[in-house]
Amino acid sequence: MNHKSPKIGYLLKKYPRLSETFILNEILELERQGVPIHIFSLREPSKDDKFHPAVEKVRAEVTYIPSLLPDFSWKTLWSLLGANWQLLRHNTQYHINAFKFYFSRPERQRPNEFLQAGYLAWQLKKLGIAHLHAHFANVPTATAEIIERFGFINYSFTAHAKDIYLSEKEVLDRKIKKAKFVLTCSKYNSKYLHKLSTSDTPIYLLYNGLDLDFFQPNIIRQKERDLPLLLSVGRLCEKKGFPYLLQACQILKQKGYQFRCKIVGYGPMKEELEQLIETLEIGDIVSLVGQLVQDEIIQLYAKADMFALPCQITEDGDRDGIPTVLIEAMAMEVPVVSTDISGISELIEHEVNGLLIPEKDPKALAQELEKLLTQPQLVQQIKKSSRNKVLRQFSLDKNVKQIKDLFLGTTSNSKEQLKLESKKNLEVLTK
Repeated sequence: MNHKSPKIGYLLKKYPRLSETFILNEILELERQGVPIHIFSLREPSKDDKFHPAVEKVRAEVTYIPSLLPDFSWKTLWSLLGANWQLLRHNTQYHINAFKFYFSRPERQRPNEFLQAGYLAWQLKKLGIAHLHAHFANVPTATAEIIERFGFINYSFTAHAKDIYLSEKEVLDRKIKKAKFVLTCSKYNSKYLHKLSTSDTPIYLLYNGLDLDFFQPNIIRQKERDLPLLLSVGRLCEKKGFPYLLQACQILKQKGYQFRCKIVGYGPMKEELEQLIETLEIGDIVSLVGQLVQDEIIQLYAKADMFALPCQITEDGDRDGIPTVLIEAMAMEVPVVSTDISGISELIEHEVNGLLIPEKDPKALAQELEKLLTQPQLVQQIKKSSRNKVLRQFSLDKNVKQIKDLFLGTTSNSKEQLKLESKKNLEVLTK
């Protein structure tokens, strides 16, 4: 490991998390490239949580920040208060400033959040962390913003999807202003953040990378089944658009097409989707598989003939960025169908490396899936182009190298220098 690399703190809401493979991949690649990391998690996983096997490969130490939520304990309270008392003694004015800042913010005031920030700030000082990077612009970055007020450390953050579009613009702008730099995973997000930002903080477009050695297409597809397999993977929540996928399956069934559909995932819509499957009378072709780890999902990619994820923008503004599962499917040369919202069209070019449809349109989805069932020439063209797209713009080692360079520059580069670099970054990644 390169001893010259600064130790970077990674702040997450909960670690590890089955749905956040993109963060796990990023951490593993940073470690491979010689960046020492210490992971800080605001929540501990539950005993029932499933983890990807790759979690065992992470070398970084993990510190779980004591929390009064969901269950209060006096032991935890004294631990949090003790760290904050040490901060207060070390620099009274900084602690007072942080306190005034936190309780003057327009957001909901949660004493637990402030106490956690103080505890983490003291840990960062003791451990000699050079820079703190938070994933997601909501809770983790809110904590990092408080820590910055204690005067110990700079922070940066990666903004993804829900954390951007469900945040108040003024609040998000304030977090950007104090950050050393900001990363985001689509050009669509980058434009939005640039438009709302009133500061000179550099905002970088950096696509989520994929380990292409791990996602290798199966040249000879497994032939143990006699029906085409339609695969979908995602959290069972509104923005993924699964009801439209089920309706499209019903349309194809009524047209006489024979196939199977497997939906991998978990989430709040599970019972609703189960009921809809029964109502549409498609239980013979559609199954909800539940939670799977990455190795198991890759096995399904290897068997799949097509992949669909009809994402949508919800009424409250929630939406996806570029779902990692679309990148994974394309890397495995599985033809994908998705919607032309947010950053998805940056990944998929219609009838070149995938198929795009309008959101909330099951008829259009059924029509494009029908093409994949009946037009083998189109399927072969999409397969060839899809992995090439991922190779060009979504390679994990290339993209993480840019993060590494940013971390190395946090102590030596000014915001003006980083701003110039972010413009070059945008030009390169959008070619």
